Amino acid sequence: MSAGRVLLVEDDPWVREACAELLVSMGYTVIAFDDAARCLDEIPRLLPDVILLDLIMPNAQMDGIGLLSRLASDGTCTLPIIILSALGNMLADTMSPQITKALRIVAILPKPVTLDTLTLEIDRALALTAGR
Repeated sequence: MSAGRVLLVEDDPWVREACAELLVSMGYTVIAFDDAARCLDEIPRLLPDVILLDLIMPNAQMDGIGLLSRLASDGTCTLPIIILSALGNMLADTMSPQITKALRIVAILPKPVTLDTLTLEIDRALALTAGR
């Protein structure tokens, strides 16, 4: 049985593949995209439990910031979001609790992140979606 469905949005192929492999080995189902624009319309069909999102994607049609903006303006996405970004420490120090709550951000993790920390935060996010 799967531990949960994780939508991974990461433009770096090495990070995306390594993260997906590790999460699959831990029992998660992982749906990975290299561009936020490609996954936006697919979210309702894919039924993920949590979004694991990189913010800065210079070669993508839409980066993670754009996806956050679209999901917030749409207002229909109730999925918890975990930010996984090289900007993680700075964001965690500067984003207010009101903003993170409004954007459904449940964790901001810096790259690189340990597998233990990542799975702990994913499990915490999955607990928020249990029974939806």
